Parts: sequence; C-alpha cells; structure tokens
Amino acid sequence: MKTKTKNFFVLSLSIVLISSLPAYSQKKAELIKSLWADKPILIDGQLNDWNDSLSLYNDATKLYYNLANDDENIYLAIKNGSPESLTRILARGISFSANLENKKIPAMVTFPLLDRTPGKKRNETEQPAPEEIQRRILERIKEIRVDGFKEIIDGGISLYNDYGIKAAAAFDSKNNLIQEIAIPIRLLGIEPGRTEPITYSIRINGFQGPTAVQQRDMNAFDDMYGGGFGGRYNGRYGRNYGGMYGGMPSRNYPPARISTSTEFFIKSMLAEKQ
Repeated sequence: MKTKTKNFFVLSLSIVLISSLPAYSQKKAELIKSLWADKPILIDGQLNDWNDSLSLYNDATKLYYNLANDDENIYLAIKNGSPESLTRILARGISFSANLENKKIPAMVTFPLLDRTPGKKRNETEQPAPEEIQRRILERIKEIRVDGFKEIIDGGISLYNDYGIKAAAAFDSKNNLIQEIAIPIRLLGIEPGRTEPITYSIRINGFQGPTAVQQRDMNAFDDMYGGGFGGRYNGRYGRNYGGMYGGMPSRNYPPARISTSTEFFIKSMLAEKQ
C-alpha cells in the first residue's frame, strides 16, 4: 500500500511539474518566404506597408504575421487573432529571436513591455470608452527589451534608441493590437550574401512565475485600467466588453489557464531584390 501511495505521489508531482512548464506549440521550424521591402518599412504599428494585411498565421498562438527584409533590416509585423492572445501579449510581450548558430541565448527582442509603475488610483464609476482603454495601454509602452546582442547590454532600451532597433504598437479599427519590429541585419551578425536559411522564434511570453506572481500581475492590470481591461467589467457590464480587450480574468480566476508561454519557429532565406 505504501508503495502504491508513493508511486501515485510521484506520478501526481510529475504531472504538476510538466503542466507548469512553458508550452511550446511546435519544435520544427516551418519554412516560409520572407518578403522583399522595396522601401524601408515605417515602424508605426500600422499595416500600410504590408498591403493592409498579414498573410501568415500560427494556430497555436493565434497570431497573424509577416516577415520581410531589405539590405539593412529584418522586419516583423504581428496581429493578435484572438482576445486571449492579446491578454497574454500585454502580460509579458512577444519575444522575437534570430538564431544563426544554435546559440542557447540567440539575439532576441521582446516587445511590447508595459510600464507597471503604480499611477494615480482610478475610482471610476462609469465604463471607460474602448478608445480610452487603448490609450492607457499604449501610453504604458515605453521600452524594448534586448538579449543576446554583442553590441548591446541585455535589458531595456528606449523606443528611441541609437542602435537602430525599432518597435511600435497600435490598435486597429477592430481592436486588434498591431506590432511592428525592425532589427538591423548587422546587429544580428548576418553576413552579406548569406545563402543559408535563418531560424526565427516568435514567443508569446504570457503570465510567468509562481501562481502568486501571476495573480499579482493580473490584479495590477485590473487596477491599472480601472477594472476596464476585463476583470471587474466582465461582471459589471457583461463579458463582451472585457472580452474585447482580452477577457482579463477576475481576481479569483485560476491563472494556470493562461500562464504558459507559447512559441513557434519559422525558417526563411533573406529575400533578394527582384
């Protein structure tokens, strides 16, 4: 009986540990075709330079995306395809990396990162307009995180940095978050005339850390937007309004359901001018 009890305990513990690990949606890189940018893409959170649409889609992350390059930069555009993916993007951002030499820590850019410095406490009795909630979100985006670059110390850099790394975010007319990122090819160590494909990773980081930390971050969202991001308004005004901005769970919501990160890999040759 003791042996059975012990085995059951070990099995249960294993299940808990496995379920707490990040969820990687696909390990094999999907081969895609990078677009050639006839002119430098304006990084402004708009899709004007992408023919107003993104043609690639990853089902596990619910992200629409496109990849492009010119002789100077690699460009990535992303649009969330579901309210849940928006919630997780705003929690800890999206990490985009280019791995040339199978490094443990490839050059990586994480964006958007919301400033969580406590502001003036909001005691709102009326529902903020969607545009107001969007404005509050965007004004909290103040930096880009970089890791693994030879020329840059790991950590946060300004949106207006001197390294040539650019990122911007904006909401479209359907309340989807559009993100654009540009990374200079030279910073990635890509040699001119490279003929081998590059493996890229796109990861939604989601809510991370112990349950208590995840719950703290959820509560911070709730307070940051006067409850308008989803938690309180789901109960006060119905789920549709909160769902528009990601359906942020209430304070009693089990965080494990949206805590894990989700990652997928793509492989592409640099596009050449036609």
